[in-house]
Amino acid sequence: MNLKKSSLAIAITVAFSQAAYAETPADSDINTLETTVIHAKSIKRDATIETIESAEIDASQIKDMEDIVKYVPGVNVSKGDDRWGSSGFNIRGLDEDRVAITVDGIPQGETLKNEGGQAYGYFKGSRNGVDIEALKRIEIVKGADAILSGSGALSGAVAFTTKDPEDFLAAEGDDTAVGLKLGYSGNNNEAMASLSLANRTGNLESMIIYTQRESDEYESYDMDALDIEGAAREIPDPQERDVTSYLAKVIYHISENTEFGVVASQYKTETMTDAQSFNGGWYSGRIGDDTSDTKRIGVFLNHEQNTPIFDRIEVAYNDQSIDFEAKTTQHVMFDFGPFFRADEDRIDRRNFDQDVTQLTVDLVKSFELGNLQHELTYGYEYLDKDFANYRTRTKNSNYDDLGWVDTTNGALVPKSESQTHTIYALDTFEVTPSTQIRLGARFDDITYDAHEDEYFSDDLDLLSEISFSEFTWTVGVEHELNSDLSIEAGVSTGFRAPTIEELYIAAGTPDDWTSAPNEDLSAEYATNFDIALVGTTGAVDYRVGVFFSDYKDFIESVRVEGTNPTTGLPDPDGYLTPVNAEDAEIKGLELALNIDLNQFGLTGFETSISAAYTDGEEDNGDPIYSVQPFNAVWTVEYNADNWGVAAYTNFTKGKDKDDAYNTDAEDGSHTYPLYLSNTATVIDLAAYYNVNENITLRAGVNNLTDKEYFLWDNVRFVDQADMRPGIGVDGNGVNRYSEPGRNFEASINVMF
Repeated sequence: MNLKKSSLAIAITVAFSQAAYAETPADSDINTLETTVIHAKSIKRDATIETIESAEIDASQIKDMEDIVKYVPGVNVSKGDDRWGSSGFNIRGLDEDRVAITVDGIPQGETLKNEGGQAYGYFKGSRNGVDIEALKRIEIVKGADAILSGSGALSGAVAFTTKDPEDFLAAEGDDTAVGLKLGYSGNNNEAMASLSLANRTGNLESMIIYTQRESDEYESYDMDALDIEGAAREIPDPQERDVTSYLAKVIYHISENTEFGVVASQYKTETMTDAQSFNGGWYSGRIGDDTSDTKRIGVFLNHEQNTPIFDRIEVAYNDQSIDFEAKTTQHVMFDFGPFFRADEDRIDRRNFDQDVTQLTVDLVKSFELGNLQHELTYGYEYLDKDFANYRTRTKNSNYDDLGWVDTTNGALVPKSESQTHTIYALDTFEVTPSTQIRLGARFDDITYDAHEDEYFSDDLDLLSEISFSEFTWTVGVEHELNSDLSIEAGVSTGFRAPTIEELYIAAGTPDDWTSAPNEDLSAEYATNFDIALVGTTGAVDYRVGVFFSDYKDFIESVRVEGTNPTTGLPDPDGYLTPVNAEDAEIKGLELALNIDLNQFGLTGFETSISAAYTDGEEDNGDPIYSVQPFNAVWTVEYNADNWGVAAYTNFTKGKDKDDAYNTDAEDGSHTYPLYLSNTATVIDLAAYYNVNENITLRAGVNNLTDKEYFLWDNVRFVDQADMRPGIGVDGNGVNRYSEPGRNFEASINVMF
């Protein structure tokens, strides 16, 4: 896409050209390239955890959600349509609302998938995000994790932790730090600038991080392919995206043991999409103008004191708002008789607002009981969530002289509220010097309530108060067989309460003609078993684990014949409604291997291998569509005094049709997807150079061999297209969902 670039891109270009002539000191102590730390055990969770620290975020030039999991086998990002962005993470074969996402412990938004009218392309409420530059740690939890992550942590969780002033400042004394980071990424022509300021004066610490990004559409493999309008378009739709983010914190140390803090943040994404692939038939000139705005303000108090009930107490109050608006302008023309015809310009707006108020009290207490030393973490959480959705249309018809007319067409879901009260406890103790036990329990009480308003009427008296009570637990054992080998085993549970859409969605709007809610749904429930060997043999550290997950009461949309309860009218082709239709099983094998090649005389070299194999099926034997193919990553690094390079070889097996089909309940026939991902080996290179103790240059080449490939999570949605004109994929249109060819990225980081 041709963009009129702002001064941001020009500044980045100038910075790179000037930094190239900087002198190199002989002894720089700047941080060198680090790899993702694979934690074999955690004192808090009975699941496999992968932690990415801020040094690795910089080293790998991570800029978005896809980059986070690029080298993490068994974890992907669910993307699909580029207009709406990612809809969350895929962990161990389940995705979207079945993976919990938190930022500093605050749950993020839920999806509004609009199953019955998704093909119209007006709206898909996705999970909100957080800017990478604001993060100091990312924890990816593989396996059910309700104890600490709550509803949604069915197959895993992603926990983001934001930076603090102390991450920039000296350990003690008054100090000021100023940082500037500029970056460029070729796969979407992104220019990025981030400014950080931190200060400590006496007992007061403060920090602000401001980041701005400008980018185009994510490229496909061949950007010179067929550039036409319509479903056969082979390159992505032109797009302009602006992201603005800030994170501010002020912390006052009341005493040596007590601190009080205030935090404020905003993450705003504005995306303009020239939806050329949608034009054709009924539609022309479609432009998407979408905004996602997440704001947060919070206060917290941390206090350490040896008391009978706690050694440390953390109290936090947060208020978060997520406002998502989709605006679609286009011309619509069709003629099926006087009662079903259109020749008009339209402006359609869809809005989905989610507000969260959270109060948490977390306590930690160490104590001795029965000659055993215990580390107890326990607490209480209160969540109040408010949901609002509306749809409006403004149109200018050629059939009359009324000009632009505003019409209100209602909402997909009513104005709703949910309240959650949670108590939890997690105890860790050693029964012998070589054996550690973890026991945890959690209870959630969730109540939903919905109300009619100007956008949503309840003529059939279907709205009601709905409640769920869920008990989850965890048991874990870590036993050292000898000084070099341990065995870890754990059973963890998780649940997902139904979404507002599943409980209350309406039918009869132009967005969704054929859906109905289900107020009798049960929460989905997961029981996850993990066992692993963790050891060290000379220069080799390894972890080999297997897992088995049993899922109950899966919520799936099914087509039902008869009268739609939300309209009181029969649907000739049936209507979609969510039901607890299936149980499911997912199992797999995970491997992590690190080798210190220095011990073999290769000074400065390290290598690692990680891999994940996952297999899953429903009750009837059908494979689970969202399970990812086998993936393995081999990394080789070399680090010198002030520079280093790394090579990442990423192998992904293609999706086999026998792992992706649905069985017809009547005749037993199989329906296969229209498109499958292909087997691919992709090589990336990354390098850094410490100009001096304050300046670091980084550069990378992705897809070095220019491999053409597709990711399963990007093509498995394509066959869900609609047969109406202008919607879906024709011919070689699937090529626009391919991954970018060879592309480059670079950044400069200056810190004083």
